[in-house]
Amino acid sequence: MTRKYSSTSVQTTLASTISSSDTTITVATGTGSALMGGVTLTAGNVDQFTIALDVDTQNEEIVFVTAISSDTLTVVRGRAGTSAITHTAGASVKHVLTSDDLNYFNLSSPATLSTAKGDIVVATAAGTVARLGVGTNTAILTADSTQASGVKWSVPESSASTADMLMLMGG
Repeated sequence: MTRKYSSTSVQTTLASTISSSDTTITVATGTGSALMGGVTLTAGNVDQFTIALDVDTQNEEIVFVTAISSDTLTVVRGRAGTSAITHTAGASVKHVLTSDDLNYFNLSSPATLSTAKGDIVVATAAGTVARLGVGTNTAILTADSTQASGVKWSVPESSASTADMLMLMGG
């Protein structure tokens, strides 16, 4: 699940009252796509963003939006320690960043892949990263399209002199 954020989102309101069990909500006409700064989420996607209902009130509820169709949002209710409750028409709806979102980034950060001194993070596909452990002393990182990460550690031939190695490295 990828989190989505926008610095151009707008606050809106609920178009109608929702119960604590509703999994779709409708926002004010014409504001569904603006809520996320124009980003759209289609059903079946693997992305989401976070909104708050009744922002900064005792009834605030954190909700994950998983799809948008015009002004109708498909949601997962009662996130980040809040409870799903009834909200009335006109309740505020705002795109927010929560500690839940920050925990997601912290736990999915490439830094968590580093488990030993000298590890590096490499891409294995678009948007996919993996750990490549440090090579042996004097090993050189070499491009190799046969490897999943496109690179590997190679030990230079022992017959190469220091001058030859410097020349290969542009020195």
